[in-house]
Amino acid sequence: MQALVEYLSRYAELTNEELTYLHANFRKNTFNKGDHLLQQGDVSRAFFFIVKGCVRLYYLVNGEEKTTFFYTENSFASSYESFTKQVPAAHSLQCVEDTELVSISFTAAFDILDKYPKFEFLARNIMEEELMVCQDVISSLVTLSPEQRYLRLMRKSPELIQRIPQYHLATYLGVTPESLSRIKKRLVEKGFS
Repeated sequence: MQALVEYLSRYAELTNEELTYLHANFRKNTFNKGDHLLQQGDVSRAFFFIVKGCVRLYYLVNGEEKTTFFYTENSFASSYESFTKQVPAAHSLQCVEDTELVSISFTAAFDILDKYPKFEFLARNIMEEELMVCQDVISSLVTLSPEQRYLRLMRKSPELIQRIPQYHLATYLGVTPESLSRIKKRLVEKGFS
């Protein structure tokens, strides 16, 4: 809970009453590598804050997994549409590593928004950050080659390259694992490491 409180405190100071509500309604969960938080077609019943670990968001397209994002420490992970509208999720959320997180149920999340207006402000800020990240991902898919996307990932999040299996990283970049190996080899030859 401490990680979540510190994260939220970046945006607003929380009262003792608000902190008590958080502690009463967020649940600590531990998942193993490979476990799913949500599978495509299921309705999201919880919203997650990652304390430790890594979760990938992926779509199943013609039987093939297509990774679109990785969530790591101090970030929220959810199927936003499925959670807010209580409809089947279009994608899955899977732990890439053993993962510790705290979660809040659909009912408790909307209850906190009704009881404490400050959380509407916090939720809006979190959603704005998520929107910026989504636009950044879309922009990179449209404007950059897989090699340029890999270089960008090396620059912006080098730790992810060490944490994520190559086949997940390849689908994230939109290439096969073999193509990713060739990209990495070319970059080493150019002096990138």
